[in-house]
Amino acid sequence: MKGKKKKTAKLQNMRAIEIPKFRAVSSGVQPIDAIFGDGDSFHNTWLMSHRHLLKTHIYEPQDFLWHECEEMSQADINRSVWALAVNDDVTAEDVAPYKLIEFPGGMFLVATADEKDDDDLNATVNCMMDWINNSDIFEYGDFPKSGMCNMPNPDGAIDKALGIAQQQIYLPLKFRSS
Repeated sequence: MKGKKKKTAKLQNMRAIEIPKFRAVSSGVQPIDAIFGDGDSFHNTWLMSHRHLLKTHIYEPQDFLWHECEEMSQADINRSVWALAVNDDVTAEDVAPYKLIEFPGGMFLVATADEKDDDDLNATVNCMMDWINNSDIFEYGDFPKSGMCNMPNPDGAIDKALGIAQQQIYLPLKFRSS
């Protein structure tokens, strides 16, 4: 092996995935505290009493949080949206006062960082952006501009044992224009 250069992984510990369209209940655009905060938040008030409407998952969470902004660098957590996949028979009346939406799906580059560590989050996103910017196949996609995230183990023993909060980061991809 002496003299041979070690080959690096093409995706550098990330993955490129396709998410299909799906129906979801949306928190609507709200400040992050109105979605997850203590007291009368989307999470505490609506979600806790309506879990039976949500699609269950075996491996990957079926919910995404993103920020409504024009550019990823201008992400505004006070204009956030949380969308959670719902069962096929769920109606608009079932999710009131929130709305049913069709999540458009798309292609995404995915990596995992520690939500509790800003340096790790920034390094992970920077690595992802470098990969996208240097790709001959993909460029940064259109939706959502901020990228999005979810927590694979939001209340899990794994994160507690590791002493971190794993956050999956999804950056939108589209095929590079010729």
